[in-house]
Amino acid sequence: TTAIMGETGAGKTTLIRLILALLKPQQGKVEIYGSKGTDNPQTYEVSPLTRCNLVHVPQGNTLFSGTIRENLLLGNPQATEEEMREALHTACADFVLQRPGGLDALCGEMGEGMSEGQAQRIAIARALLQPGRIYLFDEACSALDDATERSILDNLEQALADKTIIWITHDDSVKARMQETLELTSSS
Repeated sequence: TTAIMGETGAGKTTLIRLILALLKPQQGKVEIYGSKGTDNPQTYEVSPLTRCNLVHVPQGNTLFSGTIRENLLLGNPQATEEEMREALHTACADFVLQRPGGLDALCGEMGEGMSEGQAQRIAIARALLQPGRIYLFDEACSALDDATERSILDNLEQALADKTIIWITHDDSVKARMQETLELTSSS
């Protein structure tokens, strides 16, 4: 687990875009590696082909108009109802099941009709349904209260124990839970 921290404009989101191969570095290269229990890990230069290994929860709200079920199935169209419920529970989004219509409740574009924190938790649940080895959370808990954030972090620690997790955050409590921290500084 790694926290990426830095002031606004330091390049945190740009770094995520480089990892996702949405941007090309002006110099050098960006690589991911996999060890599979060997002493000699293989490295792969990031490209659109390596994105299948990455799961991204972007900064801000990323829900689409439709049902909550449809939003979750964007993460994995073959997800079962049980898998969706488990992902919602892990993301502390059990409130969905209490809403009229449950998984089939409508949500507006950008999560209209929900709080920003509720929309963030559904976006996290959708990410949990995606296959991938590296999870990138870009300020994914910024609209949550401290207790909910702690619960989600506890749940994600267990659910993603065998995955690589990268958090972009300004929150020192998130940083304290990570194994590594990368502090970016602005070049201005």
